[in-house]
Amino acid sequence: MLNRSNIILAAALVVQIVLLAMSVAARTGREERAVQPLLPGFSADDVTALVIADDLDNSLRIASRDDGWALPDADDFPVNSDKVDELLGSIAGLDTGRLVASNPANFPRLEVAEEGFRRKLNIVSGDETRVLYLGGSAGADTVYARLEGENRAYLGAGLSAWEASAQVSAWIDSSYVSVPQEDLIRIKVTNANGSFEFEPEGGTWRYLGLPEGETFEDTLMPGILRNASSIRMVEPLGRVPLEEYGLDQPTVTVVAAYRQIVEMEAESAEDESASAEDASSDSEEPVSYRTESYTLSFGAKREDGNIVLKSSTSDYFVTVRAYALEAFSDLDQVDLARASGDDAENRAEGAGE
Repeated sequence: MLNRSNIILAAALVVQIVLLAMSVAARTGREERAVQPLLPGFSADDVTALVIADDLDNSLRIASRDDGWALPDADDFPVNSDKVDELLGSIAGLDTGRLVASNPANFPRLEVAEEGFRRKLNIVSGDETRVLYLGGSAGADTVYARLEGENRAYLGAGLSAWEASAQVSAWIDSSYVSVPQEDLIRIKVTNANGSFEFEPEGGTWRYLGLPEGETFEDTLMPGILRNASSIRMVEPLGRVPLEEYGLDQPTVTVVAAYRQIVEMEAESAEDESASAEDASSDSEEPVSYRTESYTLSFGAKREDGNIVLKSSTSDYFVTVRAYALEAFSDLDQVDLARASGDDAENRAEGAGE
């Protein structure tokens, strides 16, 4: 018959067995949940192409080239390679440390489902392609992530879905035309209404086709200068002149001449020393300029409402917003000249009759 002491010892033994079992289970669980990279064996250096799709049906393909990253669908137009490298580095840092869902029914809510995602990344490394879904976030600089074929979604740090944009503009230098307005010395616009030429004079601009006795209506000049000197592209199209671009007969052409500083060749150390000795004052050398020009040819309007444009200084055809064209396409003689003095009064009287 068990006495009180034996009962106490038996109970203590049971407690020790339970604690031991819990310890083993905890260790086993930790071993099973050991943190691993979300993409095992992934190396950013091995990636040869990246295809990004978003939830708005936008898609973008970027490929590795000897001199960096480029858009293969636009004749290898260069992209910001630093941004691509940064994205791949962030992907390499994703791990399995924070499991948030193991039931596929929860994937749409996290936006990492095959039919419901914020971003879908096809990551190509040689012959291997892995698909990564990026969803919403639980805070700043975090993202829900799931590797295709895996029934686990994790919370990743150091990345957000917007950094993997499927918009071309997020990856390129969008500046297509960029000349300081103060360097422009002549602009000629040709559209369906005729040709119109302008040049600066005394701090303002004058219209060279102004009829005698009329005054230049210069309210349109700011828009002309702005769009002749600075245009940002929506996206590059490529270097091949396709018929659909409508540039065999451009709707509008703009020829802009501008002055450019002539860069002086660097002098040798001996020449610089001799020049310093011979100099009798600290006066600066006069700046020399040369005249350069470029032609902008506007073509067809595309389904998205953007306009095809080709600059003579670029190898690439691009699309631009419609407002870049409107400053030139709407020009008309009646908008550029107004009657002045007696002529204005005579016209008003004639209109009254």
